Amino acid sequence: MNLPLQKNKTDILFVNPPVSQEERYGVKFKAGGQTLQTGLAVLAAITRDNGYATRILDATALSMSYDETVEKIIEIDPRYIGITAVTISIFNAVEIIKRLKANGVEAKIFLGGPHITAAPKETFEKFPEIEIGAIGEGDITILELIEACDKNLDLGNVKGLVFRKGSEIIITPPREPFMDLDSLPLPAWDLFPDIAKYYYPPAHTVRRLPATVLITSRGCPGLCTYCDNKVFGRRLRCYSADYVIRMIKHLQKEYGMREIQFRDDNFLVFRERLKELCNRMIAEKMDIVWSCAGRVDMINKETLDLMKKAGCWQIWYGIESGSQKVLNAIKKNTSPEKIRRAITLTKAAGISPCGFFMIGMPTETEEDIKETIDLLLELPLDEFHMTHLTPLPGSEIHATAFQFGEFEDNWKKMSNWSTIFVPHGLSKEKLTYYSNLAFKKFYFRPRIIWQYLLKIRTPRHALVYFKAFLALVSYVTQKKR
Repeated sequence: MNLPLQKNKTDILFVNPPVSQEERYGVKFKAGGQTLQTGLAVLAAITRDNGYATRILDATALSMSYDETVEKIIEIDPRYIGITAVTISIFNAVEIIKRLKANGVEAKIFLGGPHITAAPKETFEKFPEIEIGAIGEGDITILELIEACDKNLDLGNVKGLVFRKGSEIIITPPREPFMDLDSLPLPAWDLFPDIAKYYYPPAHTVRRLPATVLITSRGCPGLCTYCDNKVFGRRLRCYSADYVIRMIKHLQKEYGMREIQFRDDNFLVFRERLKELCNRMIAEKMDIVWSCAGRVDMINKETLDLMKKAGCWQIWYGIESGSQKVLNAIKKNTSPEKIRRAITLTKAAGISPCGFFMIGMPTETEEDIKETIDLLLELPLDEFHMTHLTPLPGSEIHATAFQFGEFEDNWKKMSNWSTIFVPHGLSKEKLTYYSNLAFKKFYFRPRIIWQYLLKIRTPRHALVYFKAFLALVSYVTQKKR
C-alpha cells in the first residue's frame, strides 16, 4: 500500500483496524458494502481544525492485512494513534496495538468507539495492552487528551476517559453530550481513500452510484432492550437543515455523489428539520436521491409525500417482530397494526419500504417466529434484513440475557449475524432454519427478482448485485451460525 505522506510530521493518525467480510457478515462474498467511518471523519476534522497534522488510515476499506497496517503506521510515524473499534473489531484493534508495541512504536495509543464506551472496565481487564480509552463522544475529549499528553498533565482531569495508573483502572466522570453540532467543521472526507471508489452501500440499499452515508443527528429516545446507545445517549441533537444541505452540496461538488444514505438512529424524529430539509432540496433542485431509517410511529402521508418529492426513495423501518408479545418484551413500543399502516402509507407514497427484523429474541417461540414470517410476507416490503438478536455490551438485554436463554458472551461473534443467544425452547439449528426460510421465502419470489433486474443500469450495478446474490446463497445454505 502506497498512501501519500504529508510533508509535515503527523500529529495524530486515526485508524480503522482491518476487519474481514467474513468477520462482519459470516460470508466471504463482498456484498455487505463498505461504510465510511463517519465518526473518524468528524474527529479528524476537529483535530485538523485545531492545528494538528492529521491523517486517517482505514485498513478495512483498503483490504489491508495486520502486517500492512502496522507497516504503514510505522511509516507514517505519528505522535498519537487513535484506533476505533466496535465489539466485533475490538480483538482486531488490540492485535494492532500488540504489534505496534512489539515493533517498538513509542507513540501514545488511544482506543475509542462504541465498544470501549459500553464496557470500559471489562475491556481494560481483558486487554492489558490498552492504556488509554475515550468513553462517549470524543469531540472535546480528543483535544483535551492530546493537550494533557503534550503537557504531561493529569489525565484524571479529562472527562470521558479510562486509563491505567499503576495497577489501577481509572474511569473519569462522563463527558457531557456535545450540543452545538453546527459548530463542528465539515467531516474530513478528504483524508480517506477516494470515497467514491472505496466506499459503497450494500447492494439492496442503493439506487445511484456513487453513494455515501451521513449521520446528521445524535441520540435516540427509544428504550429497546437490544440497543447499545452509550456513545450518543438518549438526548436528541441534530445538525441544522442548512448544515446538512452544505454537507450534501460539498459531497456532490467534490466527490460527484449522487445518493445520500442518512444513517441516523431515527432520521424522522426531527420533524420540523425534516420538512425544512425537504423544502430546501426541492427549491434548490439538488439532483440527489436519498434514503433513511425511522420508526413506524413517526410518519404520516403529508410527510411521506414531501419526502418523495425531495428525492427520498427508500425508508428502513425497525419492525423486528410480528408478535406483539415479543415487541413488548423488547420494549419496542409499537404493534403489528402500526407497522402495517406505516408500510402501506410508504408504499402508497411511491417510496420503497424496507424492514429490519430480528430472530431469537427473549420469550420468542416457534409460533412467534412464524407470526413474524407471516407478517414479513404480508407486508408490501421491497427489502428486508433478519439479523440474530445480539446482546451487545451496554444494552439492557446484555445484563438479562441469561434469564431468557443460553447466551455465549463472546465479543468476536457479536456481528448480529451469528447465533450467540438462544431463547428457552429453541435451538441454534431452529433459529438458522427459520432465518434461512425467511430469506428464501422473501427474496426468491418473482416480484423481488424482477425488481432487482430492473435496478441494473450499469455493469457496476450488475457486478454489485451478482456478488450480493452469491452472498445470499452462501448465507441461506448454512445449517448453523
